[in-house]
Amino acid sequence: MSSVQILSTTIIHAPNHNLNLSNHHTIDLTPWDLQYLPFGYNQIGLIYQHNSELDTENQIQLLKQSLTSTLEFFPPFTGRLNITEHEDNTISCSINCNNEGALFVHAANKNISVRDILGPTYLPDIFYSFFQLNGVKNYEGTSQPLLAIQVTELTDGIIIGCSISHVVVDGTSLWHFINSWAKISRGNFEISKIPSFQRWFPPGIQLPIRFHFPIEPRDSLSNDQNNEEQKLNTTMSERLFHFSKENITKLKSKANLEAGTKNISSLQAVFTHVWRSIIRCKNLDTQEELNFVIDIGVRPRFIPPLPEEYFGNAVMEFVVTVKVCELMEDGGLGKCALKMNKIIAMHSDEKLKNHYEDWLAAPSFVFKDGDVGNRNSLAIGSSPWFDVYGNDFGWGKPVAVRNGGANKKNGKIYVSAGIEEGSINLEVCLDYEILEAIGNDSEFMDAVCS
Repeated sequence: MSSVQILSTTIIHAPNHNLNLSNHHTIDLTPWDLQYLPFGYNQIGLIYQHNSELDTENQIQLLKQSLTSTLEFFPPFTGRLNITEHEDNTISCSINCNNEGALFVHAANKNISVRDILGPTYLPDIFYSFFQLNGVKNYEGTSQPLLAIQVTELTDGIIIGCSISHVVVDGTSLWHFINSWAKISRGNFEISKIPSFQRWFPPGIQLPIRFHFPIEPRDSLSNDQNNEEQKLNTTMSERLFHFSKENITKLKSKANLEAGTKNISSLQAVFTHVWRSIIRCKNLDTQEELNFVIDIGVRPRFIPPLPEEYFGNAVMEFVVTVKVCELMEDGGLGKCALKMNKIIAMHSDEKLKNHYEDWLAAPSFVFKDGDVGNRNSLAIGSSPWFDVYGNDFGWGKPVAVRNGGANKKNGKIYVSAGIEEGSINLEVCLDYEILEAIGNDSEFMDAVCS
């Protein structure tokens, strides 16, 4: 496929900047934010299809104008990170809401259709060129924009590729921003939730948080990681599996029946189902240990809960560990899904706050995305609960939503809502041979819709 042509590049500043930032010139960051410094930006692509009568030039100009208006409510996106080195060899990091601007890029590839992107079994590599800031790590937000939008015209559609610093937002806040942008683009300038940039800190904490982070080796770490990513990408492919509401209900019922409970959720059943298939196709020793990494949203688990308008990161990671024999035995779907359920339930207000305090006492960073890429580890990202298909910018709702290439590793799985109510999609990143084997696994594919 031919390459993407960049037509224009614009730096967008928030209007009325000084009127809105009296209390938010600097935003101190929490461990939930800081943990993402070594990772790449979040990348979300919204794919739209339209008829030949759509005035795309005018629509893209309206997109740019509405983004300017939206950024008035979200000043961190026009700022930069500020990393300060201290005399005790620690650093601190904050968001400087200085209105240096977000990046808006207009691009085109009129030789590619929406079907060329969504039709193939495996996501074509050109999809990654629909995003800016590929290969940029979050700690580089000192000089790089914290938000970059690339709008790419296709023969019969438009792709809005959003690259957003993960230090600034998690998925909940990211979609709060995108949902608000779409609403403003349609002419409604009153967003449903005014974001709050006040982060949660325990009483008595000294701000900004100081921590050890290797300043000097950062470039070499970044280069090493980029080289590793390139090496992985030569063998890694990406395939989407779609689960209907009906099939999800069947998996949930089967898992709960096997475990003798009613507590296993739909997602826990689906995750364990795909986990079993992947391991079945890897032919591992029965006594080997397996890790399944999932993010837990903190907001509703705190007492009192964090406010709905909390704008930042409020996510922590947990790991489910089982042996191959436990996962693959008869009844393994229910047994391991129940174990997942119980581990999630353990993350109470007290446990989450203890985890927060533990990070403050001994800050830690994983520079190579943990064990993802290890043959025994899988990691889930994103959530099916975000409003991804309600984002009508003025020419209809998206026909699909896909993640960009940043942070994609062998063993990473992204979950999102399917276009039909109650359905979900899994974007699975693995070796081509494993994905082919999964596609030929009748036990797995019986629950998948083609």
